[in-house]
Amino acid sequence: GTTPLVDSSILVSEYLRTMAAVALAALEFRQAHPESDSGIADDDNINNSDKKAPLSFLYLGYGAGSLPRFMASAIPGSRHVAIELDDGVVSAAHHCGLLRQSSSPDTGPIQLQLGDALTYRRSTTAATNPGSDSNKSKKHHDPFDVVFVDIFDGDNSLPKEFYSKAFLEHMYQNHLGGRPDGMVIHNFHTGGKALGARLEDAIKGYRSVFSTTLVVESVDSRHTGGNTILLAMNKRRLDASSETLSWHIAGRKAQQLWGTDFDVIARTTHKLWLS
Repeated sequence: GTTPLVDSSILVSEYLRTMAAVALAALEFRQAHPESDSGIADDDNINNSDKKAPLSFLYLGYGAGSLPRFMASAIPGSRHVAIELDDGVVSAAHHCGLLRQSSSPDTGPIQLQLGDALTYRRSTTAATNPGSDSNKSKKHHDPFDVVFVDIFDGDNSLPKEFYSKAFLEHMYQNHLGGRPDGMVIHNFHTGGKALGARLEDAIKGYRSVFSTTLVVESVDSRHTGGNTILLAMNKRRLDASSETLSWHIAGRKAQQLWGTDFDVIARTTHKLWLS
């Protein structure tokens, strides 16, 4: 076989490690606190005792593709769709073979689509194809479990449209299918008054749509600059002490289950605050 150009199981960037850690811990957290009254059938809930759980991930912004490749490698059998505006990035990813997952034979290629993440819509109607497997066809139109947002413009600035109430409601209703256990994980640049104010505005926007927000700083962040990762979902709230403890337990379970080469708990509790 052909030797992969990159090792998909390794994340070098610290903020991407934090995004992955938050996602893996959050999947464990929702497994420990299922939405029994949400209308979601038990068969549709994640069973994290099986690493082949059919989880699905959407990436708004592909960049170098390190995060989708890592998540696809970590969770065989999962589905990954990425939306990227830069056609040069899309062409390079195809040309370099960065969408294949040779280390995860049960996981198909990352579906990288050229388009505007702001206007992307998940198709909710499967195409009619008499020769196709109906269950497989339906799977590709199911809501995503996790949406990652990592988008910045040519000035390395986050467009405010990506934390507007209209866009956040669209993510919740379309991308997550209105599921309370669906989650958004959003990367923000921090450092300085302007970026701090933007983060505060974004948190207010998320709070207007999602009942729970969790915010952690990347461990390599400094007051002069860095990354802050926000998790948002609409699960029922726990009391503060129980919630903090539950996140710690979820991080430990995620570390044990997914076997990451970085410390999940350290990254999901670094300057953690729940709101």
